Amino acid sequence: MIPAEKSAKLTVSISDGMRIEIPLGIKETRIGRGKEADLQLPDPSVSRLHARIFRVGEQYFLSDSSKNGTFHDGKRITQLLLSGGQTFQIGPYRIHFSREEHSCSSADPPTVPFSAPTDSSPIPQSVKAPEDTSFITFGLIGKTTVIIKLIESIRRVGSSELPVLIEGETGCGKELVSRGIHESSRRRDRPFVVVNCGAISPDLIESELFGHEKGAFTGATAQRRGAFEAAHGGTLFLDEIGELPLPLQPKLLRALEQKELKRVGGNDTIRVDVRILAATNRTLREEVSRKTFRDDLYFRISTITLHVPPLRERREDILPLALHFLAEAGSGSDRPALELSGSAVQFLGTYDWPGNVRELRNAIQRAVVMSAGERLHAEDFGFLVAGKETPPEAAPELSLSRWEQSEKSNILAELARQNWNKTRTARELGIAKSTLFEKLRKYGIRLRESDRQSD
Repeated sequence: MIPAEKSAKLTVSISDGMRIEIPLGIKETRIGRGKEADLQLPDPSVSRLHARIFRVGEQYFLSDSSKNGTFHDGKRITQLLLSGGQTFQIGPYRIHFSREEHSCSSADPPTVPFSAPTDSSPIPQSVKAPEDTSFITFGLIGKTTVIIKLIESIRRVGSSELPVLIEGETGCGKELVSRGIHESSRRRDRPFVVVNCGAISPDLIESELFGHEKGAFTGATAQRRGAFEAAHGGTLFLDEIGELPLPLQPKLLRALEQKELKRVGGNDTIRVDVRILAATNRTLREEVSRKTFRDDLYFRISTITLHVPPLRERREDILPLALHFLAEAGSGSDRPALELSGSAVQFLGTYDWPGNVRELRNAIQRAVVMSAGERLHAEDFGFLVAGKETPPEAAPELSLSRWEQSEKSNILAELARQNWNKTRTARELGIAKSTLFEKLRKYGIRLRESDRQSD
C-alpha cells in the first residue's frame, strides 16, 4: 500500500473557549489581523498581514514580515523551517504546527486480547506498548463492535452536509468523532473551529460565535470575526451545546436556518457557509422537557445523532488504549519504554473510569512520571482509589452506585491535583464549570472558604 501524504495543520486558541485548526496545503497560508488573512488573529499587536506559511516540496516554511515580530523559543525569527510539534508565537497567540500521517482505514490494530479479568482469568506477567500506531482511525482506538460501528458511521456521516449531534459522557472522545466527520467530508481542506459553549462567559458567547464591531461594548477596541466567520467553508464544532444560554439559542437557530448572521453591534448581514456539529454530555431531550433547551434548536442540530460509548461499556478496548498512552508518554522521555504488569492490567480492566478515555490517558501519564521502575504495577495507580478527604456533609457512599462512587473519587482526585481550583479542575475534566458545581452539589462536596476564593 502506498503511504498517504502527511497532513499538516495550524492550531491556535483564540480564547478560553474557541480554538481554530487550519489545514495547510500547497497554497500559501496568510496569518494576520486583516480580513484577507486565512488565519485571523484579533489583537492590535498583530499586523494586518503578519506572517505567511508556504510549502516547498514536502517542507513548510514560516516567513515573518511584521513590525512586532514572530517568535520561536523566545527568539525573533524572520524565517523558520517547520517540523511537527513546533510552536511559534505571534502577539499573545501561541500557534502549534503539527504534521501526521493519515490513518490507514484497512489496517488492523495489534491483537491484544483483553476483557475484564475474573477470578479464573489468566493474568499476563507484563504487556509492552506497541511501537506501531498506524491502526488508529480518526484518533479512535479499539476493536469492539461499538467502536467499529462508530467508525463506520463517521465515514458515512462525513459524506453528508447534515448537522450531527454527538452524545456521550465527559472524556469519551466526542471531539475526536467530530474531527473524524470533518476529515471525512468535502470540507476537510477548510477550517475546523471548536467552540466550548461551557467555557465562555454568557456575556461573551454571542461575540465569540458571531463576532462584534468596534465599540459594540466595553473592551471591543476593534472589529472581530466570530467562530461562524472563522469556520466559513469548513466545520464549526459546538462542544457542550447544552450549556448555551437560553436567550442566545434563537439567534443560533436563525444563523443555522438562514446561513447568515450579524455581528454584535453591526447592521450588515453576513452570509456564511458552515457545517454544524454539536456535542453534549447532557440528555438534551430532558433539557427540552425542562424548558432549558429549545425544542426547535434541538431538532435542527440532531438531524443525525451519534452516541459515543463510555469506556466501562467497552472494557476490551482499555488495554489497547492504555498501551497506546504508555507509548505516547514514553516517546518524549529518555527512559526505556515501560511495561504494564499483570496486576496493572487487572486493575485497569476493572476500574470504572468515570472520566473515560481522558482519565485513562491522564492516569497513565501520571503513573509513568511517578514510577521509578521499568514496569507499572497496580499500586502505581493507587491515586485513583485512595481515600480522599471527604467533608461530613458528603452524600452517604452507600446511596451511590459503583459508577457514581468512582466519578466522585475522580472529581476529588482532580480537585486535589489542581489545588482545589475549580476552573482548572473543570477544564481538566472536560466539563463546564456549571456542570462541575452541579456534581459538587450532587455528591455533597463542600469547599473551604479559602478554596472558594482560589479561582
